[in-house]
Amino acid sequence: MVLALALFAALRWQAAIIAAAVWGLPLLFVIYLRQIDARRTLGVRAVVLSIGLGVGLAVGWALIAGPIVAGAFDVPLTGQTEVRQLLLFGVAVPMSEAVLMILPAVAVRLSDRSPRNPLDGYAIGALGATAFTAAASATLLAPQLAMGVTAPDRSVGSLLAEALVEGVGWPLVGVATGGIVGVALWFIKPANASRRYRGVVPAAVLVVLLMVTAMGIVDIVPLSSAWYGGLHLLIAAVAMLVLRLVTAAATRHQTPDEAQLEEVTASYFGVVGWLAAGLAVVVAVGVLVSARITPAPEYFVCPPYCGRPPLGDPVETNPRFSGDGGAFSVEYPGEGSAYEATFDPPGVNGVELKYTGGDTGTLTFSGEYADGRTAKQIVQQLVASRYPGAAIDYEIPNASVGYQPGYGVVADVFPTSSEATYTQLRVMVMAAVKHDYALIAAAAGPYHRFSPDYGTGHPSGANLELAMDMGKYVNSFRWNGDRYGRP
Repeated sequence: MVLALALFAALRWQAAIIAAAVWGLPLLFVIYLRQIDARRTLGVRAVVLSIGLGVGLAVGWALIAGPIVAGAFDVPLTGQTEVRQLLLFGVAVPMSEAVLMILPAVAVRLSDRSPRNPLDGYAIGALGATAFTAAASATLLAPQLAMGVTAPDRSVGSLLAEALVEGVGWPLVGVATGGIVGVALWFIKPANASRRYRGVVPAAVLVVLLMVTAMGIVDIVPLSSAWYGGLHLLIAAVAMLVLRLVTAAATRHQTPDEAQLEEVTASYFGVVGWLAAGLAVVVAVGVLVSARITPAPEYFVCPPYCGRPPLGDPVETNPRFSGDGGAFSVEYPGEGSAYEATFDPPGVNGVELKYTGGDTGTLTFSGEYADGRTAKQIVQQLVASRYPGAAIDYEIPNASVGYQPGYGVVADVFPTSSEATYTQLRVMVMAAVKHDYALIAAAAGPYHRFSPDYGTGHPSGANLELAMDMGKYVNSFRWNGDRYGRP
């Protein structure tokens, strides 16, 4: 399965990646259930309850939490990851996922009080968690299928990281989460055991929360694709090791009669054959669905549809912000506009504008000392530090800030988070340097392709709603360096 994911990533077949990542481990787990004869060992009611409850909870959680987490990536380019943001999206949301993930095992345990082998508890818990992760991933990644069968604009590295995290990392952590709790729920304390065995269930829940929280923090912190994928796989490996230790400890004191151990043998080629056949089916279905729901490109046909005439925008009188001790000033929207202004937020010497209308997004107008850097170097450093792995779409021709020639780029960002609804971001950043002081204008928001029915009506590569409004503010930048020397 890992080889298949790597191959699809190398070919940039994103529809195949999604299908294999979502259904790969569930297919493997179904083969495992068949090998242990789940109908007899677990019972039909336990299997149905685990799958049904896991799928239902996952879809509800993904529909609510997915857009919320996706909003965490729609932040200013020059901003920093706040503690509040880290606690909410990196801790609280993953913990809520972990709690819901183990509920199927808890529900089965409450409905069936009969003693079971702890390994049966593992199977029940892992089954519910696997159903949860598969349904949640399918819900969160569904919008990506409408982006096309292939992803020629994305790098192989980012696709490979996404494939391994979605298809290996999170599913394995889910198996470990459900499995550990399942073992703890059906654990039978030995007659001569010490009091420490009373804490088996609380300890299992604590370990689960720590693992999921670690994954959530890695999701929210800006990292390169290599670090993002590597850390997720490392956490998944640790989770599987903990699961192995828990199952070994739970069965160590069981007698053969109590454990009801049965040796299960499976043909390697038989398992691989069934898995390959299942993957072929789900990948084919995923590709067909993606091809079906991907909208056809809209073309500009002029004449007769040539957009609106190039009339100037009405003159506006906006308030002016003076920042960094008077080193620069810039206009910003006043009260009653569709923007919420924040002055000098953490990590920014300037004004941050949160767009609350339309596609939403964030504008940032700031300044900083250039320290001998060129405008191009400043822009490249900002994009690389805030959005590692961003794909530069094009350089802005004749970019200027405050009518000072500078440098600018438009980039595509594909947020790497297994807890967020898939959203492609568009980032535009420009900078100009004068008196060794750089003025920076940045916009970040959802990608929205301009078409004859959206945007200015003219062909444009911006594909960002904020781009239609930021020009007048960028031109309003003023340096005060002639009057204020550098300290």
